[in-house]
Amino acid sequence: MGAILRVQGLCKRYELSTIGKKLVALDDVSFEVAKGETLGIIGRSGAGKTTLLRMLRGYEKFDEGVIELDGVRVTPDSSYAEFRKLREMTAFHLQRSFALYNISVIDNVIKRLRAKQVGYEEIPEFEADYEELKQEAFKILDLVGLRDKWNHLFTILSGGDKQRVLLARQLAKNPSLLLLDEPGTMSDPLTRRYLLDSVKRVKERTELSILLVSHMPQVHRYLCERMLMLDKGKVVKEGDTERVIEKFLAPLEPVRPLAPVRDGKDMVLWVDGAWKKYDLVTSRTLIRTIEMQDLNIKVPRGDILGIIGPSAMGKTVLMRLLSGFEKPDNGYILIRIGTVDYANIAEYGGRSIEARSKLGIVHQEFALPPHQLVQDVFAQRIGLKKFEMVQEAMERAREAGISDVTLDILLRLADMPEEEAKGRLRELGLDMDILDELFPRLPAEETSRVAKPYLNAVNLPEEIFTRYISEMSMGEEIRLAIAALMASNCEILLLDEPFGDVDQISLRIVTNSLKDLNREFNTTILVVSHQLDVIRELVHEAILIDEGRVVMRGNPDEVCDAFIDLRFKELE
Repeated sequence: MGAILRVQGLCKRYELSTIGKKLVALDDVSFEVAKGETLGIIGRSGAGKTTLLRMLRGYEKFDEGVIELDGVRVTPDSSYAEFRKLREMTAFHLQRSFALYNISVIDNVIKRLRAKQVGYEEIPEFEADYEELKQEAFKILDLVGLRDKWNHLFTILSGGDKQRVLLARQLAKNPSLLLLDEPGTMSDPLTRRYLLDSVKRVKERTELSILLVSHMPQVHRYLCERMLMLDKGKVVKEGDTERVIEKFLAPLEPVRPLAPVRDGKDMVLWVDGAWKKYDLVTSRTLIRTIEMQDLNIKVPRGDILGIIGPSAMGKTVLMRLLSGFEKPDNGYILIRIGTVDYANIAEYGGRSIEARSKLGIVHQEFALPPHQLVQDVFAQRIGLKKFEMVQEAMERAREAGISDVTLDILLRLADMPEEEAKGRLRELGLDMDILDELFPRLPAEETSRVAKPYLNAVNLPEEIFTRYISEMSMGEEIRLAIAALMASNCEILLLDEPFGDVDQISLRIVTNSLKDLNREFNTTILVVSHQLDVIRELVHEAILIDEGRVVMRGNPDEVCDAFIDLRFKELE
C-alpha cells in the first residue's frame, strides 16, 4: 500500500533570544506512513516528538525539508494557504488539552460536524438539521465507546473520557492523518485501556492513517505495527516495535531500594473524620453525588504513600483537602507543627500558615516559567516556604494592615495551579505582586548554599543552578521543583500526578531521586499516580480510593493488583 505521508530531511531550529542560545529541535528527519498504518514515535522528553507533530499539523514552519501528505506538498517557502491545507487534512489530539465547550458530549461532536457544512462550529438552528447530525454523531460516539455518556457535560467527565470526546471530534473532521500526542497520559489504567481500544476500533473499521507519539512502551505495543525513535531531534532507530522499544529502554536505571519508615507511630499528617460532598451533573440532570465519608488517614513521618483509584473518584479532591485548597464539610485536616501539636489546615490564620510552610505541592498542571533562572526558582520557593522568612513576612503584613487570614489566603493561592490562582485573584481584586513585596528572595550566594544538598539529592549537577528552565528536560524540571521545595524545609511533599509527560528513562531517575530524598531527609511523600508501575516501585504503602472511600490500604503490589482485578475484570 502506498505512502500517504512522506517526510524528507525535516529540520527545525529555535533561537532562544532571552538566553542567547540556539536549540536544534529536529535534525534531518525522514520517514513514511502508509495508508491505514499506525506508526509509533518514542523518545526522551525534549527529543522533538511534539515539535514534529506540530510541523505535520501545519502549526509551525520548518527550516529545511519537505512534507507530502495525500497529494499536498509543503516546503519552508510554502505560503500560509499551503500550510493551512495541512491543518484541513490532519486532526491533532493534544496531550492534556481539554479546552472544549461546556456543553454535552454529543453537542461537542455535532459542532465539529457542523463546521464541515458551514465553515464554523455551531449548533444547528433547525431541528431537522440537528437530528441529522445527531445520528452521525452517535455513530462516531459508538466508535469511541461513549454513546452511554452522550448527554454528559464535557467538563465533568474523567480525563480518559475527555480524551475520547476529543478523539470523537477529530474523527468528525474525517482527516487523512490522525496525530495522537500522548493519548491516555492522564487516565487511570481502565480509562486508558478504553481510549486505546477506541483507537484500535478506528484502525480496524477505517483506513485512517495514524501517527502516534507516546513515551509509554505499552501504548506502542498495543497499537503500532512499526516505530521510530527520536533522540535530540534525530531518528536513531526505525523498524519493528519491540526492537525500537528495546533500544529506547536500554539506558533505564536499576530500581534503587526503599528506606524503611523509621517510626510508624510518629504521625505528621492526620485526616480526622473528614467529609466532603461534591456533585457530578449532565447538561440537564444530576448524575450522582460523590460523598467522601468519614475519611480517617494517618501518615507517619518518612512514609511514602501512594494513592490510586479510578478517575474522578476522589483522589485529587483528597489532595486538595490536604493542600488546604478545599475545606471539608466536616472533620479536620491536621498537620504536625510541633512535638505533639497539630494545626488544622482547613482553618485560616497563623497556625495554618505555619502548617503550610511544611507542605510542598506539585500539581498535574505542573510547569516552571521557561525564561526563569533555576536559582530564581529556588529563591522564590524558599522565600514563600522557609518558616523563618514566613514569620518575617507575617510581621511585614501586619505593619501593612494585612491580617494573618489574608496572608494565609495569598499563600494558598501561591501554591495553586497558575490559572486557578489567577482566577481567584481576579475575584478578590488582588495581585500576586504583593507576595514579592512581603517575601523578599534570598541573595543568589545564600540560595546556592541552601540548594546544594538538595540538588545533589535529586541527582542534578550544581552548575544547573545558573541555567534557564527552557534548557531543562521535563524530568529535570520535576526534580528541580521538588528540590526547591525541599530546600525551603518542606517536610511533606504532595505529588498529584505530575509525571504524565515524563518518559520512562527520566521517570526512573525521578523515582530514584525521591527515594534518596526520603532516605536522607526522612521526607514524607504522598503521590497520586495512574502509572501503577510508579506506585509499585516508589511507595511503602498504597491506598485505593473509589467513590470517595478508602477501600483498601496496604502493600503497594497487593493494592495495585486489587485495583486491576476490580477495574479490569470486565475486559477479561
